[in-house]
Amino acid sequence: MERRGDVLELRWADAEERLQGTLHPASPREGEPSMLSLHVGAFEGPEFTGPLTVTFHLKDSPAQQVTRTLQREGVNWHTQVEFDEPGLYELEVRYQNTRLKVLTGHLTVAAQPLPPGLSWGILALSAGTALALGVRAMVRRVKSSAPTSPPPAPLPVAPPESAEAAAPAASTVPPPDAASSQ
Repeated sequence: MERRGDVLELRWADAEERLQGTLHPASPREGEPSMLSLHVGAFEGPEFTGPLTVTFHLKDSPAQQVTRTLQREGVNWHTQVEFDEPGLYELEVRYQNTRLKVLTGHLTVAAQPLPPGLSWGILALSAGTALALGVRAMVRRVKSSAPTSPPPAPLPVAPPESAEAAAPAASTVPPPDAASSQ
């Protein structure tokens, strides 16, 4: 097994036959589908017609294995695989052409970074927050560009004192010219 870009390439050969295949994506994740495609070629004799089976299980849990018989489409055999748990998996390919062949490989399945429901929830919350902040900024802009209201009316000024109130104050202080004439 060898990684090439986003594909895990599988290759094996003996004196009679060869097996080639791909697993896409090269780094499968738990709960996400992966596509396994295989091709069996004979160096001599008739073309391989099947059946072709694949078994996979966690390396330390052979009792929880899943076995699939692949469907032929054109010259390749295909199946969709979904891994339930993260960890190191053992992949076993079995077929019989001239003799029974059992090929084994190992691949690592990664854990989901976040549960899908939580990922969608965070995305929805982020979109809602961005929308609310955008509306808030737009409302502030509209308020600041609106015509200003006229200034408030000035407070009323107290009326000047009446002449009668001012006269007694003036009579207590003698005018300077009157005092010098006496």
